[in-house]
Amino acid sequence: MTDEKGLVDFHSHILPGADHGSSSVETSIYQLDQAEIHGINRVIATPHFYPHRHTVGSFLKRRDDAYKALMSRYKGGVELRLGAEAMLCDGFDSLPDLDKLFIYGTKTLLLELPYDGFKVEYCDTVSKIINNGVDVILAHADRYPQENIEKLLKCGARLQLNTSPLCRIIKRRELFTWIDEKKVVALGSDIHGRDKKAYGRFVRAASKIGENISYIKAESDLVWSQSKEYL
Repeated sequence: MTDEKGLVDFHSHILPGADHGSSSVETSIYQLDQAEIHGINRVIATPHFYPHRHTVGSFLKRRDDAYKALMSRYKGGVELRLGAEAMLCDGFDSLPDLDKLFIYGTKTLLLELPYDGFKVEYCDTVSKIINNGVDVILAHADRYPQENIEKLLKCGARLQLNTSPLCRIIKRRELFTWIDEKKVVALGSDIHGRDKKAYGRFVRAASKIGENISYIKAESDLVWSQSKEYL
């Protein structure tokens, strides 16, 4: 089995002041130190982007300022890449500068679903994005009704799971169908604040997946290899 410590943390809230994930550079460094302690040395920062609240320009300024503040002081060994956790809405495919929300250097977009109900129009929107050559990965698919995720899988979306639910045996059984069908291509800590146990759960969950962890790692590695450091 592939060593779970080689995995990419595909979903984190680790930039200071970029959203509610970290309130300070000190907290962000604590989060990165915890990742390194547990052998996770590649993290994608995915602050929230809400199209009803933010413009792409305002989001990028907040994210980039937070990244620069963190990297001016962080001296550890974790590599960081920039992305976004973008909330899906009707017509999201036509959002100006949508490509700037991709994981930097890639054509991969991490999308979360709204919590106020599922609309059939979301399937059309996701299909249009994918048909434009974008790899759509649904953030924390474990949180949503299975029937809604299945509709988006039929459109060509793929899945990211949070590792905390994978540590619970009943929930893990529910998610293993997607894992066995190789619909899951990424794992995420979804870390917020000074959560000392987040990366312990990450490693423990990866160890429960079995041989399919090799597939997940390979798919995350491919995205990581396309990503670039932010200069």
